[in-house]
Amino acid sequence: MRKIKDFKIQQTLNRLHNDSSRDMGKILRGLSKGIFRKLRPEDMKDAYIAISRKQGEFLYDLLVERQAKNIVEFGTSFGISTIYLAAAAKENGGKVITTELLAEKCAVAQHNFEEAGLSEVIDLREGDALKTLQNLEDSIDFLLMDGWNDLYLPLLKQLEPLFKDGTIIYTDNASFKSAKPYLDYIYSRPEKYRSQRVADDKGGSELTTVAA
Repeated sequence: MRKIKDFKIQQTLNRLHNDSSRDMGKILRGLSKGIFRKLRPEDMKDAYIAISRKQGEFLYDLLVERQAKNIVEFGTSFGISTIYLAAAAKENGGKVITTELLAEKCAVAQHNFEEAGLSEVIDLREGDALKTLQNLEDSIDFLLMDGWNDLYLPLLKQLEPLFKDGTIIYTDNASFKSAKPYLDYIYSRPEKYRSQRVADDKGGSELTTVAA
């Protein structure tokens, strides 16, 4: 498996993964707010809820191997996953468009991108993903679904016209109940989507390839 060689990127990722490893208290405090009402994105404004180092390295290796250039991400958070995607995009001569609802997280993520030396290949968009990703023009090589699960299906349908033969979709937290409508939609269209579960730990993840 390929490893990221850039020292600034690795140094930034090491710091962020270390911070994320101490995140459980913030996650539990956020989840506790959903006991008596539906959980909201702002309940997790202080929590990373990030992909693991293993997931990040898998994605970096996959994107470099496939020479993915036009990369889209739903769910920036503090930018750990985005940095892995952008490291591959920089190597491939591409770019990452990523979107995050919360302004607080956008500000921290932008700082992290600058620290890693990757801000030039990242287009960070603040706001509702159904709006910030509404007017994309280029076909999508790779899509990372790692935001609020309720939006997975409507966002997939919105972006479908930009998919091409070989577009790859990686979905995090695929085993969550709220992701089921999205997965049911994909599984019901085997002529268009070839999908498989690639991990069951940490919420599960799904890897999907689009067929023309």
